[in-house]
Amino acid sequence: MGKEDVVNIISRKFSDFSTKIEHQGKPFYIITELHGSEPVTIKTTIYLEGAHIETLKITTSAREKSELSDLIDSQHGRAIKKVTEEETASKTRIAYFREIKRLIKKGELLRAMDASRKALTEFPEDPLLLSYHGYLTSTVDNDYNEGLEICRKAVKKLKESEASDTEIPYSLFYLNLGRTYVMSNLKKDAIEAFRKGLSFDQKNQELASELRILGMRKSPIFPTLPRSNPLNKYPGIILAKLKIR
Repeated sequence: MGKEDVVNIISRKFSDFSTKIEHQGKPFYIITELHGSEPVTIKTTIYLEGAHIETLKITTSAREKSELSDLIDSQHGRAIKKVTEEETASKTRIAYFREIKRLIKKGELLRAMDASRKALTEFPEDPLLLSYHGYLTSTVDNDYNEGLEICRKAVKKLKESEASDTEIPYSLFYLNLGRTYVMSNLKKDAIEAFRKGLSFDQKNQELASELRILGMRKSPIFPTLPRSNPLNKYPGIILAKLKIR
């Protein structure tokens, strides 16, 4: 590890190891936890700049505290080694993600599709790359059923990872899923997906914009009165400007 590398142990409990590594100016988070009992699963999750990079899991029948502690130490250390020695692969994955997102934002969907296909040849099980590929499959190839299947698979993989870190961009999964529902003319499902995404990131402007496009309006302050009534109109404007509503 070079001079620019810093390893800080944030917490170190028997059942929860959390390490932050600032490696070449990039923040990595490594979290190791125990799950279940008899047998116990030791799960270590690695994040880079908010993106879920990899999860390591082992299942053991060990019951002695000292033996479990040694196994946790070993796996956590292995994850740290992966970060410092295999960073190239992680950086490549993040680079693909950023490139795909950039191309979509610019409207260059064919190039984004090519990038997603190339990314999945290297990282075929990455949930976030799958999510973007599903959206692009619907948008570029007009294969709505396949696109939805891929987006749903991505969400399922995310849930199966049992990751609970707030840095994971859950909202992006539901943004892509919702947009794919829109392409399939499934408005109700799209609204549900966008709302789910907003539950993870209330300030996400892309999700809010998609809901506005679908014609979703906030409920009036006084539902029994018309929207045009001053008691609904002006307080609503004020609360919106204050970002309370």
